Amino acid sequence: MFINESDYDVQVRQEILSLLDSSEGNANLGTAERMAIDQIKQYIGGRYDCRTIFSATGDDRDLFIVMITIDIALYHLWSKRAPRKIPELRAQRYQDALDWLKAVGDGTLQSDLPQLGDDDYKSDISIVSRYKQNFNKY
Repeated sequence: MFINESDYDVQVRQEILSLLDSSEGNANLGTAERMAIDQIKQYIGGRYDCRTIFSATGDDRDLFIVMITIDIALYHLWSKRAPRKIPELRAQRYQDALDWLKAVGDGTLQSDLPQLGDDDYKSDISIVSRYKQNFNKY
C-alpha cells in the first residue's frame, strides 16, 4: 500500500480513525485510500507518471501526495459515516486538495512530480485535419 498506518497519526487521532472505520482489518479505510488514489490519478494522470508516484515506498514517497491522499480518504470516510456533519477542517482540506490537483492537472501550477514521457503525455489540445499537410517553399 502507498499509505502506511503511521501516516495517519499526523492528521487524525487514532480514536477518531477507529470511529470512522469500525470494519474488520480497516477494510473501509483501504477502500477509501484506493478511491483517493484513483481520484488523484484522474486529475493529474494526463500530465504526471502516476505509476511511479504511487509505487514509491517509505521515504521515496512524495509527502505532499501522501498528505492529500489521506485528506481525500478521510473526507470519503466522513462522507459515508456522517455526510451532513463533516468537520469544517476536513471539508476545507478536501477542497484545498482538489484545487491543487486541478491546478497541477491543467498545468497552471508546476510540481516536482515525475512527468510522463513525450510519448505518453496527453496534451490538452489536439489538432486534427482531414487534409494532407502541405510543405510548399517558394
